[in-house]
Amino acid sequence: MEELVERLVRWGIHPEDLVTNRFTLDRVSEAYELMNEGKCGKVAVVFDEEVK
Repeated sequence: MEELVERLVRWGIHPEDLVTNRFTLDRVSEAYELMNEGKCGKVAVVFDEEVK
């Protein structure tokens, strides 16, 4: 994990910018459907307060 974080910093990658869709746990089936379609970037399943 430490190596991954070091690479993110070195390469200037910001994971929060890569996530295109956020879903709460109760909407996880929607998240999987979207990922299966392949028409999105990264999808994250998050706690309620993290949904934007």
